[in-house]
Amino acid sequence: MGEAVDVINEIAGTVPAEHLPWVRIGSAAVLALAGIFGGWLVQRIFAALGRRLRPKLPKWLSILLQGFAAPMELLIRALLLYGALLAAPLPVEWTEKIWHWLTPLVNAGAVLAIAWGFWRSSPLCRQLLVSAENKLDVHTNQTMGRFFENVYRVVVATLAILVVLDMFGIPVVSLVAGAGIAGLAVSLAAQSTLTNLIAGITLVLERPFGIGDYIILGSWEGTVEDISFRSTRLRTPDNVVITVENSKVCSEYIQNTTERDSRLWVQTMRLPGDTPKDRVESLCAAIRAFLLADPGVKDEPLVVTVDQVGDDGIKILLRAYTTIADYIGFLNLKDRLNRGILEVAEREGCAFAYSPVNLRMEEKERS
Repeated sequence: MGEAVDVINEIAGTVPAEHLPWVRIGSAAVLALAGIFGGWLVQRIFAALGRRLRPKLPKWLSILLQGFAAPMELLIRALLLYGALLAAPLPVEWTEKIWHWLTPLVNAGAVLAIAWGFWRSSPLCRQLLVSAENKLDVHTNQTMGRFFENVYRVVVATLAILVVLDMFGIPVVSLVAGAGIAGLAVSLAAQSTLTNLIAGITLVLERPFGIGDYIILGSWEGTVEDISFRSTRLRTPDNVVITVENSKVCSEYIQNTTERDSRLWVQTMRLPGDTPKDRVESLCAAIRAFLLADPGVKDEPLVVTVDQVGDDGIKILLRAYTTIADYIGFLNLKDRLNRGILEVAEREGCAFAYSPVNLRMEEKERS
């Protein structure tokens, strides 16, 4: 508490007594104005340093410089305003109270600002994976980078909180020990969280899919946007974001459609049972020629065959692999093929048969 008085007395000893109040007022005003309006200057300094030094600095150091730009600006502003309060011509008792109450807060703020800088520098995790780029593909690098960024941020936040608590005299060691005991008590309640965490680590290590892949998980499907500690986030084709727990992801059969270079297209046509044989053969040949002419259909294996002949009509099975793998493109291709098959059937003079269910419903309505 006496440090503030010593500083003030030291300044007072170098300035004439009659000028001291004005000097303190001027100093406080300059520091306050610098703290309030000097942010743009700090931003320009960091921007200039970044433009000049970034091409010469290693990538990791450039990431740190960019990450600490905003936290350092905020910290410098806070220190200038704090200095303005101490320099103001206030009574000694007030200055001592400001020193006593605000100094711990300023110190804690400095720790949090540094932690914020490291938090913003989380792309360092991706940079560390660059050394393994020969062993990891781009999608794997992206997925693991996102996951390790989350781990990194949790560690930074935890350390910052522990340091701040220790600065305020809270026994961190006792809290950690107590947390261990409390952890035993809540372990049953945390089983789901731990299960999802382990499942998330498994997904990152085994890499059944990565960020940006289109996957199918049971009744869910969509593009993977994120893999966190607890869950995996998907964006569905209708632009809805769903969150699936990692444990449920691991328990499902995972279909990674991004890994394939084609999609299977299957269609069944039903003709009336009295359709002449030559007309059926002509229709099958015309459909085959139509499919082979479409650039979105692979030549082999292509199947256009009479699959079944029964009381409910003649079933023609169409089976082909398409060169379009993405979901929306595949839907557009299906629409094009189905429309074309309708035109081919109409040109060949073939009609489609009603299913037995529809026939029974029509007879019931007539009765």
